[in-house]
Amino acid sequence: MSYLVNQMIQSLSNKVLRLEKANSDRDYSGGGWYQEVKYEIYLYADFTAVYIKESFSSVSGGGLYLPNQSSDKEYGNWNVLEENGKVYLEMIFDDNSRQKLETQNLGTGIQKLEDQIWNRYLIS
Repeated sequence: MSYLVNQMIQSLSNKVLRLEKANSDRDYSGGGWYQEVKYEIYLYADFTAVYIKESFSSVSGGGLYLPNQSSDKEYGNWNVLEENGKVYLEMIFDDNSRQKLETQNLGTGIQKLEDQIWNRYLIS
């Protein structure tokens, strides 16, 4: 196992990665929309993983308010790979789908996955 892979495993083991996004827009009549999406990836020391996506959105206008909320949870395993000098977080879900994300430790509590900056916390 390479030094880079070993370091990344130590950085990610027993951690949760979190990313939150919010968007909104209003028009002149007072109507509009709001959307919030939260992602969490739990990476346990035994290389099991849980991926959670929660979203909330609402549309309003003409006296109507339509909220919508959803939550998805997937289980699987995780690993760290090195290919051509780049380090990847690989997620293998229970339905046998896979996702390979280039990753980089950007310092205390900050992890880069592809082009997104995630917060990294110790699982409590």
